[in-house]
Amino acid sequence: MAVACYAISEWVVRRFSVALVLLGCFTLSWVTSAAGQPTVAYRVTITTAGDAVAAVEMTVRDLANRSTLEVALPAWTPGSYEILNHAKHLFDLTASTPDGRPLPIRRRDKQTWRVVCRQESTVVLRYRILCERQSVDANWLGETYGQLVGAATFLYLPDGRSVPATLALQLPLGWEAATPLDRRPNGDYVADNYDALIDAPLVVGQLTRLDFTVRDKPISIVLTHRPKDPAGLQTAVAKIVEAYADLMGGLPFKRYMVQYIPFEDEDEERLEGLEHANGTLINYAPATLLDNPRAKSLLAVTAHEIFHAWNVKRLKPCEFADYPLDRELYTPQLWFVEGVTEYYAWRGLRRAGLVSAEDWDEAVQIALSDVINNPAAKSVSLTDASLATWLVGTSNFEDIPLDYYRKGFVVALMLDVELRVRTANARGLDDLLRQLLAEFPEEGPGYCADDIVRLAGELAGRDLAPFFHRFVEGTDELPIDAVLAPAGLSVLIEPLTELDFGFELAPTSAGLVIAEIDPDGPAGKSELEEGDLLRTVAGRPVRSEDEVGAAFARLRPNTPVKLVVLRDKRLITVTIVPEAVTTLDVAVAPLSLPTPEQKAIRVALRGAE
Repeated sequence: MAVACYAISEWVVRRFSVALVLLGCFTLSWVTSAAGQPTVAYRVTITTAGDAVAAVEMTVRDLANRSTLEVALPAWTPGSYEILNHAKHLFDLTASTPDGRPLPIRRRDKQTWRVVCRQESTVVLRYRILCERQSVDANWLGETYGQLVGAATFLYLPDGRSVPATLALQLPLGWEAATPLDRRPNGDYVADNYDALIDAPLVVGQLTRLDFTVRDKPISIVLTHRPKDPAGLQTAVAKIVEAYADLMGGLPFKRYMVQYIPFEDEDEERLEGLEHANGTLINYAPATLLDNPRAKSLLAVTAHEIFHAWNVKRLKPCEFADYPLDRELYTPQLWFVEGVTEYYAWRGLRRAGLVSAEDWDEAVQIALSDVINNPAAKSVSLTDASLATWLVGTSNFEDIPLDYYRKGFVVALMLDVELRVRTANARGLDDLLRQLLAEFPEEGPGYCADDIVRLAGELAGRDLAPFFHRFVEGTDELPIDAVLAPAGLSVLIEPLTELDFGFELAPTSAGLVIAEIDPDGPAGKSELEEGDLLRTVAGRPVRSEDEVGAAFARLRPNTPVKLVVLRDKRLITVTIVPEAVTTLDVAVAPLSLPTPEQKAIRVALRGAE
């Protein structure tokens, strides 16, 4: 997401009109310049709570008599592999000297501008950002809280991303800020360079914090309201961090911040997460979700994003060593970045004692079911899927032919079992990750695909290149039975035929409403409309999901069925012809009589029963 993003919905780009925000005089904060190196100071002003516009000031100092200065806004947010064109939300950009004399500025392309410096040593740029899209890779401001994503907010110097920066904030009365950046005594935040600045999500508003430590490292949970069980939430996050510290040999950060920011006015469960070096921003709905700190969906997203502190933030693919911000960043390793991380989300939760062994089995079953029932798994490799994600972006993840999260999860499990079988359970995927961390330091060039193959082979004591050729670079069918049996698990796969009506129902106080219609399904070919209240199915009254299920169970595919719906206070009869859809139903369970070797691997993977 990555965006490790979950249940992402589409948004509507709306026309807008905004009132002019008058910028007053600002007291600038500077970083000491070294050997004539430019420095950058940012100031963000949010004038009024509820205003969807943030004003940004960027001051570049010590330009050493340059005639021109180029600035740009990233085309994408690192971790969310999608061209978002953040510059479409930037407007009213001006350039001037510190005393207010205008300097010429001209757009060079969709996201880059050139300032004529006229030998000035200091240039001040001012602009405004529209903050109306709430997602972990974009900016949003509401009545009582908001979130600012660095890549969508701060202009940068294309030839000076290594320049240090400071950040000052001016917020509405009663609002505060939270970000994992270092803070100076005067209240300004400081970043070693631009990449560090945008790798620190900023939340603002009326906030609540839970602060604690794990292994002497400060950990913070930032929320917009106090949940019913704050101690339970804190304990869950602490256990996740501790479990990964145990597994990976320590913590890769000096502090960490988990920011839980609710989607505004959403009642259905929805979760998005985006990893950062020293924290994660998680958007969620409904607002009551945090009241249950043991909710598996919340735990899984939290664990996934925290494990990214090791896998992708500390341990990087070689393509990430020097990545562009103005265009796509291609790597064939997203399956390892995201799929392995998803596997370790559940490994970590199990090690932390936050989910049961049966929950772990269910996670395996869901991933297997997704892969087995996805036709693209037979034609699209994990390598290809990693590259092709830019075609649709993570905001439209349902349109990606192959989900490298789920298939990556399964291949990670297969590789873990393969290593354990080859070494009599002495080595596993944990050891491969630790070896990668040891061999590829944080400031190094990062690992490549061949490095994973090489180190896996060294751990296994045999060449594992054929494994990666078949299941990562290729599209061979995954040998599920052969993989799970050595791990002491059995899998049962059976065809399951269900009726497809082509619509989704949502419960309301008035009954079941037709919430969504597939235009290519049976409902799309009928006179049914979204918003209709379902009243009867084949003459049987229905008011609950159980009643609908009982009515559907009596029907046959390709046979017309009369539905009665309430629309605009009128009862309307609609005829629909349901279709038969056959999928493969997957069940995973422990073998009843495992061998000692099978049981040992099973316990290593999913813990003791």
